[in-house]
Amino acid sequence: MTQLSPRSQALLDRIDAWAERSPVRAVAVKVGVTIGGPLVILAGVAMLVLPGPGLVVIALGMALMALEYDWARSMLAALGRAAHWVRVKTLPKDGSAGRKVLGASGAVAFVVATTAITGAVTTFVSAQTFL
Repeated sequence: MTQLSPRSQALLDRIDAWAERSPVRAVAVKVGVTIGGPLVILAGVAMLVLPGPGLVVIALGMALMALEYDWARSMLAALGRAAHWVRVKTLPKDGSAGRKVLGASGAVAFVVATTAITGAVTTFVSAQTFL
């Protein structure tokens, strides 16, 4: 099993302990995760082209799937490592003040640019449906 952060592992352990107190709870968690997880991921994928926080919703769907499936836990751990790598490269702890401002500005510019591109694509697609 892939190593998760201590906080993530503690949360998963608490949920597992809660679910194992009753067979009905165990089945309810398994069914909820098996049905709800992919639906949340699909909603996140739709939000990649529609308005909404697509990547965040996909990550939440993967976190939901990680409650029950080891492969989802390993993917979530890899996502966490990638997010940590991006944070370290963007905002290094030992970097100068100028480097931190440059990293933060670059991150903000990336978010603004991707939001603008998503808005432009959404506007273009919706304009095409009326023609």
